[in-house]
Amino acid sequence: MIARTIRLVLAAVLLALALPAIACADADEAASPNATSLGLQPIRGPIPVATPAPGESKVVHRPDGAFGAVPESHGTTKVFHLVERSAPWTLKAGLTVMANTYNGVVPGPAIVVDQGDTVVIDYVNDGDTPDSIHLHGIHDIPDTMDGVAGISQPLVKHGEHFTYRFVADQPGTFIYHTHDQEALLDSGLYGAVIVRPSQPRALERTVAHDYLEVISAWQIQSATEDEFTLNGKEYPEAPALEVKSGDRIRIRWINISGEEFHTMHTHGHYQRIVARDAAPVDYDDVEDTVLVGPGQRVDVLVDANAKPGTWLVHCHIMDHIEDSSGMPAGLITAIHYAGTPNTLASMSPAMTPAMKATKKALSFGTTVLLGAIAGFTIFFGLPIARARRFSPNAIALLNALAIGILLYLVIEIAQNAIVPVVQAVGQWHAGFSPFPVALTSVFVAGLLLGLVGLGSAASYFSKSAAEHAHNPVVLAALIAVGIGAHNFGEGLAIGASAASGATAIAVALIVGFALHNATEGFGIAAPLVGKVVPSWAMIGLAGLIAGGPTFLGTIIGYQFYSPVLSVFFLAIAVGALIFVIGELWTVLRRMGLTALATATMTFGFLIAFATELYLDVTGG
Repeated sequence: MIARTIRLVLAAVLLALALPAIACADADEAASPNATSLGLQPIRGPIPVATPAPGESKVVHRPDGAFGAVPESHGTTKVFHLVERSAPWTLKAGLTVMANTYNGVVPGPAIVVDQGDTVVIDYVNDGDTPDSIHLHGIHDIPDTMDGVAGISQPLVKHGEHFTYRFVADQPGTFIYHTHDQEALLDSGLYGAVIVRPSQPRALERTVAHDYLEVISAWQIQSATEDEFTLNGKEYPEAPALEVKSGDRIRIRWINISGEEFHTMHTHGHYQRIVARDAAPVDYDDVEDTVLVGPGQRVDVLVDANAKPGTWLVHCHIMDHIEDSSGMPAGLITAIHYAGTPNTLASMSPAMTPAMKATKKALSFGTTVLLGAIAGFTIFFGLPIARARRFSPNAIALLNALAIGILLYLVIEIAQNAIVPVVQAVGQWHAGFSPFPVALTSVFVAGLLLGLVGLGSAASYFSKSAAEHAHNPVVLAALIAVGIGAHNFGEGLAIGASAASGATAIAVALIVGFALHNATEGFGIAAPLVGKVVPSWAMIGLAGLIAGGPTFLGTIIGYQFYSPVLSVFFLAIAVGALIFVIGELWTVLRRMGLTALATATMTFGFLIAFATELYLDVTGG
């Protein structure tokens, strides 16, 4: 009778966990296409090596992070050989795509000439899509040089070439780019044309550095623009603009995003606009936030007259400078004074105070209450430990169920602990931040504490109790400690989301973690069933150990979010659960590893998977 009741309870739990996930998954699939069929796809595995195409112009790195094309010079005639071809391009550490490029770089190499030069662009299409090049802003040319397929020229097919020619009689900042569909533009096909004046104006003669900043958008696993770069790179890989005190620099802003406006803001410095769309400005226009629309160019002068240091420069449209988790990304660079520490890549410290709650954020009291609900739902699964008269088969099946649940938790927790470390090492490898000593140290320390420390504690407690090495009370306690360490990380996520105003995500986390913790109670109870009948006080203590850290983590996460602390607790959980799984496996093998037991183990894994699936489809 008891065994049948247990089966009914487990079936009800699985159904309750699976139905919301299935419903949400169906709704999500019906509402949006598969991201793997949209936009550019991140390259997984080894990145292919692209080689220059025969005859294309050599490119050289500019101090602003862009590239310049080296021309063939024949007097005042400058010849540039541009080849449209696919090439791998890294927007930031961990995000490399197969872009469409000119000469293998994004933006395409800048064409820099002097006023009066004759410019020849020998364009070869080595891409898969018939295309053409539009000379954006260059007006004094015949329509046959305008690059609009069907109006001024036929499309240039794969392997074909077309020669564009014009006289650079107007100084200023211009663009060359594909005149095909938006998705092609947002995959890398654009570059700058800079015509230096033969007689610069007085205010331009003292420019120490002429910096080019091409603002562009990308469609990465999306049909809309969802990644943004400066000269092809996202923060923190977009290099700073180097100055010395007293310098005057020129910044040539180009917005080649397909749809987005950008408001480029300089901290601590004004921008004096000297040209818009290559037309000189003859009036005073001084701003610290310059609006640049799609296709527009704005040339500004900036005087390095601030206190020396690192001064941020960024778009002031917030989703252009943050990733999906709210961390800095996208259109961020800086003005950096020589002789001072360059702190541009240091915007993500180990512990950052959470944003103050807005009117849409959950209050502290509400957050704490819901964090308690999320943690203490673990009591739903614990009372099963008081059940009596369990057969050896029922005990084995409960152990198998616990192993399945804990196996999934190890995979999930290990991934959450490792990803921040891998990302930080990637930043270090790319040269944009110091080696993440704190993260790697706490990961190793947490793993050792969980695996070796708790294992030693288990041996000590078992010895003291004069029991065999598999004391069920000690084993249940270890499971509770391991789950508690994991739940502390869950609490941090709930608290930080609630404090930042991400109310919907916080509520989804609370619901999902509550369902998850209800199943974790079975993992704690399993070693006790049929061996020890715990008192209600013992059950209460186990619930506090395993579920209480969710409550505690919620309080701390509401005030501070710490990747270092989170990695430490997650690593402890990984080590502890690996040890516990080994103990449970030994017990299960003693009782007999049957086909039903392995099926039950799979069943436990799927229960945990169903709850995690619910978190994924609801944004948790």
